[in-house]
Amino acid sequence: MTNGKKPRLRTLHRKLLATMLAALLAAIGIYLLTDTVGQAFIERVYMSAAAQNQRNLATVSSFQTYAREFNLSSRDTEMISRWAISQDDTYILLYKDRRLALEAGWWGIDEESSGTESLDDLYDVITYPVYLRDGVFQAVVYDFSEAKLYDGVQIGAIALACVMFAIFMLIYNRRITRAIVEISEEVKQIGDGNLQLQLTASGDDELARLTESVESMRKSILKKTDEQQQALEKNQSLISAMSHDIRNPLTALLGYLDLALSGQYRSPEEMKSYLEAAYSRALQLKTLTDELFRYSLVFGAQELPIQLEPFDAAALLDQMVGEGIVMLEQKGYTICRAVQPVSCQIQMDASYFKRVLDNLADNICKYADPAKPIHVLVAQENGALTLCVSNTILKNPGQVESNRIGLRICEKIMRQMGGTFEKRQTEDTFTVTLTLPAQPLAVEERETS
Repeated sequence: MTNGKKPRLRTLHRKLLATMLAALLAAIGIYLLTDTVGQAFIERVYMSAAAQNQRNLATVSSFQTYAREFNLSSRDTEMISRWAISQDDTYILLYKDRRLALEAGWWGIDEESSGTESLDDLYDVITYPVYLRDGVFQAVVYDFSEAKLYDGVQIGAIALACVMFAIFMLIYNRRITRAIVEISEEVKQIGDGNLQLQLTASGDDELARLTESVESMRKSILKKTDEQQQALEKNQSLISAMSHDIRNPLTALLGYLDLALSGQYRSPEEMKSYLEAAYSRALQLKTLTDELFRYSLVFGAQELPIQLEPFDAAALLDQMVGEGIVMLEQKGYTICRAVQPVSCQIQMDASYFKRVLDNLADNICKYADPAKPIHVLVAQENGALTLCVSNTILKNPGQVESNRIGLRICEKIMRQMGGTFEKRQTEDTFTVTLTLPAQPLAVEERETS
């Protein structure tokens, strides 16, 4: 992205809200659709003129049958009331001589309305003849049974809306649950040792980030396992090589000492030659054991026993770096110094820092071209003390081989002291840069300096 901002993560919370909104809209849509279709069906079928007339005829027929069975007259209000109460979704108006004679419904009989209304006051109604003991009456039937159907449509629409909402949420929940189960199974396989199982994140939510984290963990474990395997193979190779290399000078050393101890020499000069040869083999053993110790420093799992102490950087560098420069000059190297004024305090282990400088000097003696100058830079900047050493690489180093163990020891030491160790090599130049955190000098030290 051009603005440098990271894309917003579509979190599970946002997805849940979006799913709920979609489910709500779908539920509202299914509710409106069901309600509209249901009401249209009621209006078209149940509320048609033919259907209403058929229901009214059935109601009148039921009342006529009831009246004949009990030989009712319009004055038998108690019996008529019983029938009316049983008809919970209709009521009936009886007119005689076009005047309201009786009104009966689910509430019973309304006697106060008798004679107050005229049939002529009603508009667009159908009358049905009803025969009672005291004459013929005109019946007007009002049927409101459709209210139950409308209520049923409403309940059905609400139920379908709830089902639709639940379906959306179940689908979302199933997707999340399935993703969690898949991640759990993959983690279990990794825990069982299947480090070759590659996890692929899909989506851009927390589950995708969890998958990426698990995949990163798998790669890290796999990398460490490979490194441990390589270290084990190197250790085995080293042990085999060291055993062979140590056996030869040790056998020779024991042989020369045995000759000397058993008196198998013809002159003191011959015995001296045995001792010199034994001493040479002992030096070879020391070199091999030193190499083994340096290897253990680099590849050992434990940290070095470094004890940090505060030192005046100027005094310490003047002593340690100066000693190394004098030693190199004695061996014929030309040193170009660029030492800036230093006024700070550093935390370090002097003995281990001396080992770093000794390794650098030893590296120069092995691989630097003595005909070219060695550049040494000391500077204090950006809260750090920097020591930079650069040399020209020897074109034909002969039989000298490098396994870089000394440089790895330097890197490990500097890292544990809170500093850095950087090496950079070009076609003909090798440069090492050391840095350590610099702290201001104490007041007493400033006054002394």
